[in-house]
Amino acid sequence: MRQWPAAMQLLGIGWYVAICIVCGVVGGVLLDDELGTGFALTLVGLALGLASAGWGGYRMLQDLFAAQARQRQASQTASTRGAPAKTEDEEDHG
Repeated sequence: MRQWPAAMQLLGIGWYVAICIVCGVVGGVLLDDELGTGFALTLVGLALGLASAGWGGYRMLQDLFAAQARQRQASQTASTRGAPAKTEDEEDHG
């Protein structure tokens, strides 16, 4: 169950990328139809959608990886605190 939040964040990143690209293309197509510019603005919209999807996806992945690292660090810190420390006698004999 601990993997659900990370999986949901990855799903959200996928949706973000798809929406950026679709909005860029649809916006370009609508502007091309309105202005009669062929498909030039569709390509511009696609490029802008890809750029925003790439940058936003990169930032979201950075946040996800940072959260995973913090969680791993907290887990390691908690496990070392929970383990009883060996006394000097235990270290000599065992």
